[in-house]
Amino acid sequence: MAKALDAKSASPNGVMGAGALEILDLSHDAICVRSMSGVIQYWNRAAERLYGWTADDAVGRVSHALFKTVFPDTLDRIEAELMLAGRWEGELVHMLKNGSRVTVASRWSMLRGDASIPIAILECNSDISAWRRLESERARFEERLRQAEKLAAIGRFASGIAHDFNSVLSGILAFGEMLLDEAAENTSGKRHAQNVLTAAMRGRHLVHQILAYSRNERGQRTPTDVCRTVAETLQLVCSSLPESVKLDSTIPDVPLVVMGDATQLHQVVTNLCTNAVQAMPSGGSLHVAVEPVDVGADYAVSHGTLVPRRYVRMGVDDRGCGIDEATLARIFEPFFTTKERGRGTGLGLALVYAIVTDLDGAIDVKSVPARGSTFSIYIPMADATGAAPTA
Repeated sequence: MAKALDAKSASPNGVMGAGALEILDLSHDAICVRSMSGVIQYWNRAAERLYGWTADDAVGRVSHALFKTVFPDTLDRIEAELMLAGRWEGELVHMLKNGSRVTVASRWSMLRGDASIPIAILECNSDISAWRRLESERARFEERLRQAEKLAAIGRFASGIAHDFNSVLSGILAFGEMLLDEAAENTSGKRHAQNVLTAAMRGRHLVHQILAYSRNERGQRTPTDVCRTVAETLQLVCSSLPESVKLDSTIPDVPLVVMGDATQLHQVVTNLCTNAVQAMPSGGSLHVAVEPVDVGADYAVSHGTLVPRRYVRMGVDDRGCGIDEATLARIFEPFFTTKERGRGTGLGLALVYAIVTDLDGAIDVKSVPARGSTFSIYIPMADATGAAPTA
């Protein structure tokens, strides 16, 4: 039960009478009165409900020590503002009795006695933790929306350029082949013609990557066993791994089926493994895992939100150089790359993002610089009829 102050200890000069304290006890906000030295003198029922401490637990203890308060500014500055204006408002982080944290909108008011001498501080705290979480979630969704709009605009722009560039390359390839056929063997003309064709073919490969990323149509959707597709892809990946990189995998023996395109999933696995290998220039371990995951409530990951349903998770984990926070924010942007000029197009991860989101999936990326990265791909699992379940 909330503890009220008597006339001498609570308000020595009649600042707060018993009636006023009873009214405070009816408030839905957590209210305490503390001395100028911070010792709690009054603790209402709402404070008991919010913090978990009874009035007998709290009264007589220093409030900031009890709450382990996290202030938005130094306590000296806050108290100086309180003394000057008689009031202070701000957000504080308090610890509850159970050890969890709560964010409160805190309002302080100076209680004065005779000759306006400060005698106590009235503190009113409202729990805004849920509101803060919603605000944070909304900000994340807005950022993802802006990112999706930016990627879509870049994709449309790149697609238009790719088509025109492809027409130019067709002429270069045709004339290059004629020059190659007409040039005598073991001559500089033969070598030059071959170099022209090699460069043109690289350009055509880049065009195909751009078109694969920017295409708007959905790929073929058929029941596809992720376990089998990943296992087959890893066999090809193994053949190109440097000796310094060790690959191991955890893949269930039972099928895990999604409605997707095996070729697209092959691209996802290949691009993620290629990036992981390139993040370990001195060698290291690469682990690929496939597993079913049940999601019971909306769950936000780094790039997307998982709604309640069953997913197939494919994880690619490396012990490479890791990714810093600034780079993490841009890794799925088309043409963004941290590789040396000529060693990367910046389309590999952009294509992964386009494929996964087209399959109604999500991506979670966790990375620590100098310790490695984990890319987790979540794709909705198909039900027994071969259809993806609806949320």
